[in-house]
Amino acid sequence: MTLAAYQEAIAWSIAEGVPVSLECDVQLTADRQLVCLHDATLGRTADATGRVSDWTLAELRTLDFGSWKVPHPTLAQRSPVTLDELLRLVRDARQAAVEVRLAIETKHPQPGGLELERRVCALLAGYGWDTADAPVRVITFSVAAAELLARLVPEVDRSLLIEDDLGPFAGGTLPVGVRVAGVDLALLRQDPGYVERARRWGNEVHVWTVNEPADIAFCRDLGLTGITTDHPDRVLDVLQPQWLG
Repeated sequence: MTLAAYQEAIAWSIAEGVPVSLECDVQLTADRQLVCLHDATLGRTADATGRVSDWTLAELRTLDFGSWKVPHPTLAQRSPVTLDELLRLVRDARQAAVEVRLAIETKHPQPGGLELERRVCALLAGYGWDTADAPVRVITFSVAAAELLARLVPEVDRSLLIEDDLGPFAGGTLPVGVRVAGVDLALLRQDPGYVERARRWGNEVHVWTVNEPADIAFCRDLGLTGITTDHPDRVLDVLQPQWLG
């Protein structure tokens, strides 16, 4: 989740002529800034340890988040990006006629609880992206966060992420105000019939993280309308014959 990664994704979209939706995970720093980092702790991806929420944004910018992926990373490859910076990148790309959207995952648990959602929604409003035509989707594993988002930005697309166990949503229902379930691929492999049950309740199913051609074809054959992947080129290879046909 670096600026370089998102820039490369947009460049790929332009080169292939294919619309994409970027994805980010958002957390609050110690100084209450919205930063795009997946892990709640730093040890796996940065040259430091501790919780993201214990570091200020300025302190996080001194760390190297790129060397675990590429040797000798540039500043754009090693520095974390804020949600505001990423929204600007998406806005500028769209103004240049690039069809790009953004899925924003609010990460929980957070020390500030649902303050995270309130800050995200306030930032979206500043871009005018709190309406039905906003090029964003807000996604979360937290039922409480999903319900709050339904109240704060009722017109913006939202998803409840589900992993390990469908639990109370096994029958296809979702919390009030949520119409899309984002389901882990392994869970969907165990219970592909969930897709039809969700549809009977008027809900959609998206799936994550789908990287192998056989899994991409599995999702295509289920008729899923949203696939999260680390390899959009592979998804394009599997889906393109259907699009062209």
